[in-house]
Amino acid sequence: MPILLQLARELGFVEEMKKMKQDQDALERRLWEERRSIHKKYEDKLKAARTKTNIIGGNISKHEAEMLVDGHRKELNKFDKDCVLPAWDGLVSQQQLKLQQLRVPTMHVTSNSSERELQQRVLQVLTSIVGPSIKTDGATRRQ
Repeated sequence: MPILLQLARELGFVEEMKKMKQDQDALERRLWEERRSIHKKYEDKLKAARTKTNIIGGNISKHEAEMLVDGHRKELNKFDKDCVLPAWDGLVSQQQLKLQQLRVPTMHVTSNSSERELQQRVLQVLTSIVGPSIKTDGATRRQ
């Protein structure tokens, strides 16, 4: 705990924490916008299918609705697997490395879940000490 208190008093450290938070917030916003665009695309497809069936008289078929829902789900899963998870893992690794360089206890690049949980607890203590000085736009810290 004394090490964390000492780090929290260093202006350079607080500035680095703030920059990491800003970078994380920017990534979260970008991924959220990309995800929203996928949702919008499928909303537009559904709207077009409904308009088409209304013109010819009738309702959207169960098969067509299932195909749209399935396509939407598959595209979201692909986006998560191919974009979100690699981007998030990359950010976590960058943050771990930066925090290790800043001499934060327990910090090193790892994907081990128990080590990450310990790191997260240390970060929770650290952010509670540093407090509002690293908050940028209200986004929550996730790791």
